[in-house]
Formats: sequence, C-alpha cells, structure tokens
Amino acid sequence: MTHRFRTALIGTSWWAVGAHLPGLQSRPDVELAALAGRDPARLAEVAGRFHVPRTFTDYSRLLAEVQPEVVVIATPNHLHAPMTLAALEAGAHVICEKPLALEAAEAEQMLARAEALGRRHLTFFSYRGMPAPRYLKTLIAGGYLGRLHHVQAQYLHASWLDARRPASWKTRLAEGGSGVLGDLGAHVFDLLQWWFGPATRAAGSLQTFVPERPGADGRPVRVETDDAAAGLLEFAGGGQATFQLSRVAPGRRNYQRLEMYGSGGVLVYEYDQPWAHVARLWGAEAGQLDLQPLALPAEWTAGFEGPDTFPAVYRALTDPFFASLAEAGAAPPAPSFADGLAAQRVIEAVARSALSGRLEPV
Repeated sequence: MTHRFRTALIGTSWWAVGAHLPGLQSRPDVELAALAGRDPARLAEVAGRFHVPRTFTDYSRLLAEVQPEVVVIATPNHLHAPMTLAALEAGAHVICEKPLALEAAEAEQMLARAEALGRRHLTFFSYRGMPAPRYLKTLIAGGYLGRLHHVQAQYLHASWLDARRPASWKTRLAEGGSGVLGDLGAHVFDLLQWWFGPATRAAGSLQTFVPERPGADGRPVRVETDDAAAGLLEFAGGGQATFQLSRVAPGRRNYQRLEMYGSGGVLVYEYDQPWAHVARLWGAEAGQLDLQPLALPAEWTAGFEGPDTFPAVYRALTDPFFASLAEAGAAPPAPSFADGLAAQRVIEAVARSALSGRLEPV
C-alpha cells in the first residue's frame, strides 16, 4: 500500500484554493492533515470545502502539533523564508511557492538550511509541470535549435489594468519584494534557465503605470511595485533573451509567447489558458522560411485531457519530489530551491539594472 505523506498547507489564497488544495487531493500518496491561515472565517470555509481535519491560525502551532512530513507554503512572499525555515527545523520537507524569497540572500539561507538538514525541497514553478514546456525541453536538449542565438519572451496579463483594483501585499515592496518582475518574471526566468542554462548578465527597466490604488479604507495609496518590466539577459552558454512582462496589458488573460532562434532552427511557444495544458507550438529548421505547427506527441498529453487539467500538472510537477521522499539520501529533484535561487538572482540583477542603468551580473 502506498505510504501517504502527512502534509500541511499554509495559506488560503485563491491560488492555494484553486491550485494547491485540488492538486494535493489528487495525489494518492498525500494525507492532507492540516491547513493554516490568518482569517478564521476563511480558514473554516476552505477547510470545510476540502475536508481538511485540522486548522490553525498560528503556523507554529501547526508544526508543533501536527508534525507534518511535508509542508506546502502558499503565502505572501515576505513569509516564504521564515515559514520555510521553521518547517525545515520542525522536520518537514518543503514545497514553497515562487518567487522563493524576497531576495537572493534569503533564498540562499533557505537552500543551505534544507541541504544541511537533509530535507527535500521544491520551488513551485508550475509551468514545469505542463506538457508543452516539458516537450520543448527535450527538443532543445536534442539540438533542435542548434546553438542559441536569441529569445524573445513575453508574459502579459490584464489583471492589474483596472485602477480600482485595491492595493495588496503585491503592491508593497516590503511584502512582495517586487511586482510583475518577481510575479510573472520568476516563471520566465526559470523556463529560460531550465532550457538554456544560467544567465550571467541582465539589464532591465521597471515601470508603474497605475501609481495609486484604493487602500483598505478606500483612500488612495501609493503603489510601490512595478506593473511592467522589460529587459535583456545573456547566458553563460551564449545567446541572449529579451523579455516583456506586464500586468496592465489589455486583452491578455495569461498570455505567454516565447520565440527561440538558433543556428539550427526556430521554436515558438504560445499559451493563454490559465488552467488547461493547451499550448501552440511552431518550428522550422534553418533555411525554411515558413514555420510549421508542431503537435504535442500523445505520450506528453496523456492524462491532461479536459478543460481543467491543473491536478495533472500538479502531479507531474510534484511526482519526483514525493518519489524522492522514499529514497534515503536522494537528491532534491528539480525545480528545487536551487532553481528558485537561480531565478531570484536574475530578478535581483534586473532590479539593480533598473536603478543603475547598466548591465548587471547575475
């Protein structure tokens, strides 16, 4: 019989409810034992909906009383480091949302402590669980592009376009660390470094097009974080990437487009479905002038049928993590805290460049 890992989730946000709770409950090797959140009414409603037996408004009490084997952290960014460190010290393996921390120094501490204690760790980069990015990884590794020349990357939302949307922790530097740069940029920087290796230098520009939003009392407060970012990355293995990130792009729900050009060919990835695996791929070899649609092979899409495939994405992303828990001395599978740290270093380099006006080392 499959061992069921006693698991606790910290966080009751829309993402915790829409992604983590269904994903965890879809895993036969998970016993969802406890849930923590700061709002008692919200906590009770979510726990009742998902049949979670124990709830806590104090995550320290959860760790002490439940003693979970796995802790999933889906909270505002400034809480990632202290909650992760507490969970590691309490004996748990940790899955933490992206961006991993407020800054690289925190992410380094999280990684170092997890390694010192022998805990497994995973940064929740959800797109690594989706079929199209995984298939692209194999094409790129197999030499489809040849030597990388350049990438054009876009990740665009309209989610903060309405100036009436209230301020939140995502609009405050002390709690978010950055705006769209860390929120959407973390995904882009992770995919690029997963596919093409580490970035070495970065340049960036940050903008805030909606400078004020309603505060808790309805009066306007200043937005401290960026809602648009653009920039350049250079890779250790050669090649460069430009990127455009926005949460104020009209008509865009969750739009991603990455065009990748190399000595041997071109690949294009386009995606605009928040919950399904549906993505569009095109490719061409060097010398061909017309891009051709690339179909995802059936073995890559098996289990992802239907309008809501996120539980399948969740399992694909977390399968190696949970499998590693049964193997003494196994290395933490990717995307680990090391991958989260790598993305965090790019985020910091872009932010430094926006202030200095220079290319910055990653």
